[in-house]
Amino acid sequence: MTQQESKQWAGILARAWGDENFKKRLLADPARVLKENGIQISGGRRVVIVEDTDKVVHLALPQKPTSDELAQETLAQVAGGLLEKWIQISS
Repeated sequence: MTQQESKQWAGILARAWGDENFKKRLLADPARVLKENGIQISGGRRVVIVEDTDKVVHLALPQKPTSDELAQETLAQVAGGLLEKWIQISS
């Protein structure tokens, strides 16, 4: 996701938290709502958005990178940083 798309996503999140009808549309047809808000999903990909609750937390398991995309050490650092933040938040 580009920096611009990250900013757009932040706006979408804020709107979903404040507008129940928008959130329902986002959960029901994420690709369309994302496109309407400037985030294009390419390559025939399907988007699934799920909502965390106080009892359920969803974690995405990213697609395994090819060997030339990320070194194992770099991948561990990235995953470790995200996991550490999640553990701090959930504690």
